[in-house]
Amino acid sequence: MAAAHQGPRQAGRPVRPAPRLGSQPAQPGAGRLAGAARGAPPVPAGRRRAHQPFTTAPTRRRVPTSFTFTAFGDQGVSYHALGNDGQVAAQDPAFHLHAGDLCYADSSDLGLPADTYDPRTWDQFLAQTEPIAASVPWMASLGNHDMEALYSPNGYGGQLARWDFPDNGPVQSEGVYSFIYGNVGVISLDPNDVSFEIPANLGYTGGAQTKWLDNRLKFLREQDDVDFIVVFFHHCAYSTTTAHASEGGVRNQWVPLFDKYGVDLVINGHNHIYERADVLKGGKSRKTPIGSTVHPATDGTTYVTAGAAGRSLYAFAVPDSYAGHVNDVDEVPSFVWAAGAVKVTENVTWSRVRYTGYSFLAVDVKPADHGRTTTLTLRAVTESGDEIDRVVIARQAGGTARQRLNDATA
Repeated sequence: MAAAHQGPRQAGRPVRPAPRLGSQPAQPGAGRLAGAARGAPPVPAGRRRAHQPFTTAPTRRRVPTSFTFTAFGDQGVSYHALGNDGQVAAQDPAFHLHAGDLCYADSSDLGLPADTYDPRTWDQFLAQTEPIAASVPWMASLGNHDMEALYSPNGYGGQLARWDFPDNGPVQSEGVYSFIYGNVGVISLDPNDVSFEIPANLGYTGGAQTKWLDNRLKFLREQDDVDFIVVFFHHCAYSTTTAHASEGGVRNQWVPLFDKYGVDLVINGHNHIYERADVLKGGKSRKTPIGSTVHPATDGTTYVTAGAAGRSLYAFAVPDSYAGHVNDVDEVPSFVWAAGAVKVTENVTWSRVRYTGYSFLAVDVKPADHGRTTTLTLRAVTESGDEIDRVVIARQAGGTARQRLNDATA
């Protein structure tokens, strides 16, 4: 059972399971009112708002039409967050990926009982998010600020009170799931499980999440109609900010699996900037300037940090470099987190695009008939609507066995 492949667009909430796709035309939804949490008191009858309509994802048995999805992380509540939401809405996305650190009700970020926590921030966040999430599936993952230790041992009780995460991930984890939309397979992960930097939940799934990831990537790569695999989560595999930089736990546990199964795109947050690395495979990078076309079957994976959704911005040790303002440097001084929350310094050559400003990622998906070229066009867009980065990811389209596919198997 998959998320967006089985989910309606519901008011103010992530996608929930729905009837099998392709079995009937889209019908009006009957989801909970925007911003309402599980167990919340009903809205008085005189104040009820009309239910929002929804559509299901396209059937797997036909080549889908082109669509766009968007992504960012580290949003919080601010005028910049509102500005980004408006620009996201202008893209008319089929769905939106939120790479963790949702509302910052826990402002301390350590996932500990002594963290500062203000649940009223959730009310502000839901009110801010409602206008766009009422019509766009808001697919969330979990970050370090989402470990709200007041609620439960792993800190996710508050999240579960407000989000219906798809439930096809490992039972030991939260916010871990996958879905197929068109020719794209999407996976959400919880990097708190593997984080050396902030170890409050380190190892809480007992390895189950990484085992599930291996199996799910294998499944998606075997699907005849899935051309691209996109993985999103909070902590960065490859980033160079002076704040959090790169997470060694992610590099150790998950990057080898991304290489093994040819993951096309990884989207992270955590660092409050926009950064795109050169395409990477086996720890080696190939220079990928703005406007490049990447062939992941041979070149490797594209890693994007899109953590400038609305919270205060971070900094780089070298100048920004983006469209119309290119400043290539040979090496960037940075660090990666190792076991014991130890910073290990490194000088990297793969930091290609850097932007210290509020922004998000838009991905235009162009499916194709079997044997033709299908593409993901990545566009980084600022809160004012300017494009600061673009790269194309291209593959040969599959789909020879579409008529034998089952929409319920995703």
